[in-house]
Formats: sequence, C-alpha cells, structure tokens
Amino acid sequence: MQYVESMTSVLSNHLGWHRARLKFVARFTSALLKLTTTNLREIAVTLKAGVKEESSYRSIRRFLSDYEIDFAMLGRRLVRLLPQKPPYRVVLDRTEWHFGQTPVNVLMVAIAHRGIAFPVSWTVLKEGGISSAEEQCKALERFFAVVDPSDVEVVLADREFISAKWLRWLQGHKVPFVVRLRSDRRIGLASQDSLRKGLSLPARMFAQPLATREENVLGGGALFA
Repeated sequence: MQYVESMTSVLSNHLGWHRARLKFVARFTSALLKLTTTNLREIAVTLKAGVKEESSYRSIRRFLSDYEIDFAMLGRRLVRLLPQKPPYRVVLDRTEWHFGQTPVNVLMVAIAHRGIAFPVSWTVLKEGGISSAEEQCKALERFFAVVDPSDVEVVLADREFISAKWLRWLQGHKVPFVVRLRSDRRIGLASQDSLRKGLSLPARMFAQPLATREENVLGGGALFA
C-alpha cells in the first residue's frame, strides 16, 4: 500500500491523468514487480484487495486495449525521474517477454546509472531472433525524440549490433559508441595495399597483444582489451 501511495504521488507530478488512473497504474506496476509475471489473470488476483478477480481482470484489459499513451511524452517524464543527469550512457539491448503464451521480442533503449539500466524507449519487433540495422536505427530515433543526441556520452551495445549500416548511422549522427565484437569478427587491415586486396584478421588477433584496459586505435576506431 505504501508503494502504491508513493508511486501515485510521484506520477501525479508528471502525468496529467486523473487520480483513479494513476492509482491503477501504481497497483499494476506493484503487482508486476511482486509476481514477476505478465500473466494478467495472476496480476488480477493481487491487483486490489476486496475486489473480485474478474472485475480486476476486466479493468486491466480495458486499460491495455482502450487507453492510448504518448510514449514520447512518457519517456520524457521517465528521464526527469532519473537520478542521472546528462551526459547519458545509453544501452541498447534486445529482450524477449511473454504476453500469456505469445512471445514478444522487444528492442530496448535505456539509460545506465550505477549498474542499472532504466528503459526510456522501446520498439516491439515483428519477428523473433536478432534485430536488423533498420530496426536498430528506428529504436535510436525514438530515443532521440526524448533525449537530444548531444546529451549522449556513449551508446553501449552487445555483439548483436555490429552491422556496418548501423555503425555508419551512428557515425553520421555523431553519436559515440562502444560495441562488443565477437572474437571471430574480421577487421580489415589499415594499409592501402591490404585494403585493396581485401585482407582482414579476426578481432582477437588485434586484442591479443593488449593488456587489460589497454587500447589500440585502428583506422580511427579504438579497440579495447
């Protein structure tokens, strides 16, 4: 109950919703955190004491199906609540949830603060599996509708996000990035003769001579060990 009241008070300062809707969202998020499930039937059981499960279930379905949310506006409110101030370390990653029995593949953009990633914007992917360069660019564009690119210190991403098109897009928008490479990712050699012949080596060959936290600059990009 204390969480619900505190969350309602915080949300009321940032969202122009009436109090009944704010309390519903507070109860709904509290149930999500306690139960660690997105099963609406299970959430309905604990949503509000003294209310029948079926009534709570209908309330949840009505909110999710009928109420339209401006996610750019919501993202800006979320950023205001963060303890972190610009410049931001931005994390891009993909996660898969289940809505009942239906898998939902989500490309998430978050702001990192003291080891915790706070989601700010997200894109639901049409298919399972890894995301495409187009989907990755779209996800960042949604994020930049909330946070100005000049407020980004760096974009951090895992080995999934290594397409040349995606990296050129980041360079074109002058967004610094640190992307983890697979050890077998081939990197072209810097000499003109090697470039002309298309010669390349696995990333591990460049990293082997480096000590921990040491870096090596390859044609304008830095490789860290």
